Amino acid sequence: MTLEQLGNEIKLLRKEKKYSQDDMEQYSGITKRTISKIENGFIDEVGIKKVDVILDLLGYELSIRPKGRPKTLEELQNEQR
Repeated sequence: MTLEQLGNEIKLLRKEKKYSQDDMEQYSGITKRTISKIENGFIDEVGIKKVDVILDLLGYELSIRPKGRPKTLEELQNEQR
């Protein structure tokens, strides 16, 4: 997953929860500007702690899987949202 794909996923999750970027800033301590940059792929590097905080607020977590491994049924179903 690229940073751009991660940003798009974060944006989708945030909108599903009906959170604004202002809400995210208030609860995460991460500026709205940074959240916007992450969501729109305008950031070359993002700290893993920031991503973890954002995903935690959205009820998600990072996971690691072998590169090139076929996607699980759950992963495929999640893509269909």
